[in-house]
Amino acid sequence: MDRPLSAFEKIPQADPPPAPRAAITREELQSATGQVISPGRWANAVLRVIQRNGEQWVVKDFRPRSFIIRNTIGRLLVRREMRALRKLAGLPGVPADAFRIDAHALAYRYIQGTPLTREARQGAEFFAAFERLLADVHARGVVHLDVRNERNVLVTEGSRVTLIDFQSHLGTAHLPNAMRGWMERFDMAGAYKHWERHHPQSLGETRAALLAGMNRWRRLWFLRGYFGLRPEERKPDDQGPR
Repeated sequence: MDRPLSAFEKIPQADPPPAPRAAITREELQSATGQVISPGRWANAVLRVIQRNGEQWVVKDFRPRSFIIRNTIGRLLVRREMRALRKLAGLPGVPADAFRIDAHALAYRYIQGTPLTREARQGAEFFAAFERLLADVHARGVVHLDVRNERNVLVTEGSRVTLIDFQSHLGTAHLPNAMRGWMERFDMAGAYKHWERHHPQSLGETRAALLAGMNRWRRLWFLRGYFGLRPEERKPDDQGPR
């Protein structure tokens, strides 16, 4: 089907379930075994994978940052990402069972996968599934806004797609329809950018036209990466969140 999917074509989803109770406390986190997968920078969370009762969790923690950062940017981004993950709870292809540890940290189940930027080129089936996942995210009233960053797209077992890192998201439920539609097309263009790079012969004219149109708007967009840091400016060994 050579036509971008739209959230407006989908049946509204049920209200998200209540936020789960914290499975890990701050005290338990201090003594948990695990490894750092990204030390972050001055305004980014430290990312760790920890073991807890035989389960693996990703922890995004702003506590190691300065007092000002963790109590301003840190608190804001933890609240923002938790808000998105609650709306998306139960949706395959996004982090599962997310909960807030405290004001400075959240956790969700570890996802075994490889960032798209380091994966072998994917085929049309993968990107069609990516398009459907993003349309489902949009139907829950969420736009990701950092889809162009390939490190936020994981290729998991069986060449399935998972979208991570929703701290830059925007809720769209109360936006005017025209604005919501524009934001969703902007988001979808990020998926089409990867589709064009990995399997251009299956992108189709309609998707290619949407991508070209949104590329003309990018120079005006102010939410690029984390606080002005473009993905291409990140260190090669910064694997990003899982």
